[in-house]
Amino acid sequence: MRLLKYTLYFCLAVLLSLVLIACSQGSSEETLTPTRETALVPSPSPSPRPKPTSTPLPPMAVLLASPEADPALAGELQAALADLAAQSGLRFQSRPSIAPAELGQIKVVIALPPYPGLEGLAVAAPDTQFLAIGFTGLEERSNLSVVGAREDRPDQLAFLAGYTAAAITDDWRVAVISEAETVAGRVAGLGFTNGATFYCGLCLPVFPPFPAGGYPLSVELTAGAGSEDWQAAVTYLSSWQIGAVYVQPALAEESFLAVLAQTGINFILDRPAPAGLEGNLAASLGYKHPLEDALSLWPDLVAGQGGQWIDLPLGFSQVNPDLLSPGRQRLAEGMLADLLAGFIGTGVDPLTGETP
Repeated sequence: MRLLKYTLYFCLAVLLSLVLIACSQGSSEETLTPTRETALVPSPSPSPRPKPTSTPLPPMAVLLASPEADPALAGELQAALADLAAQSGLRFQSRPSIAPAELGQIKVVIALPPYPGLEGLAVAAPDTQFLAIGFTGLEERSNLSVVGAREDRPDQLAFLAGYTAAAITDDWRVAVISEAETVAGRVAGLGFTNGATFYCGLCLPVFPPFPAGGYPLSVELTAGAGSEDWQAAVTYLSSWQIGAVYVQPALAEESFLAVLAQTGINFILDRPAPAGLEGNLAASLGYKHPLEDALSLWPDLVAGQGGQWIDLPLGFSQVNPDLLSPGRQRLAEGMLADLLAGFIGTGVDPLTGETP
């Protein structure tokens, strides 16, 4: 009985131990403590890259010079205008021509002759300021300024040439070389003759030879004259001991001037003498050099103020003091002042070349 009792106690003890062991093992298992999950912070969505925007180019200033324009003046203007444009924050280009569609970005256009379509460009682009240098016969516009003569007066130029040639030549042995069968040739021939006669009256030489019609003489050549024609003209002039001639612009080719110089004949032109012939140039006649006056208008052009006209008077652009002394030059300039003021007439209709 007692043995049974101890056995029962033993079994209960074993059973209790097993229960405790089981509980102990259950409680000893690693308790998985949930770790704090890392909060997923959404990254900002990439903002779209701004598309590059083109910076507007600054407005432009353009020198409009065709291949026939005066290369010396074009070169002077190009250098001066490039600096002025940079100082004014403008781009600068030199072009032989401009299409109306290109004028949108062009603020200022400075043009040299010849350019027949200049007025049309000014009409097509009222917001662009135009400056015409050396043009004649243009109509005044609010966006078109002009530096030059208001009208072309070749009769006045020829009259001044005749007066000057007679003033510097012994016995007034002078002549004009003009273009045959053209209005320009008739204007040059009659204008020169009248100018020389205005100075010397009958122009009667003291010593022979004595041409039947007296001095001044006149020689006409065609525009296509060559070396044989030139030599024949020079031979004729030399036979009458001509000392100075006025050569009409259309005939003043360098080769012809060289033939005149070789014979010892001096000349008056409307342009500078070719290189090597400066000693035979008595004077160059023309209008005042326009560069200074043209550049003086730049601030107004950039500011959008146009419609100005600077009238350049006729005068001596180059003088050889060995042939035209300062005293005789002042005499000629006094006559010219009266001529330009209308106190003296040339006696030539510049439209026909005939006496009015």
